[in-house]
Amino acid sequence: MELSNKQIEARDAKRDIGAELLQAVDEMLANTPVRTHIITQTDVALARQKAQLSQKEFAQILGISARTLESWEQGIRKPSKAAQSLIKLFIKNPDFVKDALI
Repeated sequence: MELSNKQIEARDAKRDIGAELLQAVDEMLANTPVRTHIITQTDVALARQKAQLSQKEFAQILGISARTLESWEQGIRKPSKAAQSLIKLFIKNPDFVKDALI
């Protein structure tokens, strides 16, 4: 079942992103991942759309070429683990990430 943007926003409004990030850092330091999430091309496009950025702008923030971003969105290539983390953050709280990185 795919969630609509409104459903995603409602779900994410109830979350404490800061606490989740701290928990993720603790898990990384302990090298014991509790859960995994595979980023799909739909997630990449969703993250960019939620951030209201063009492909060129989103690629610049991620430090990649627009061509690489396009290949991610088309499912030709997969983002690195670091890029996947940023994409997850963009999906959860695009304004926070934009404020922090722009």
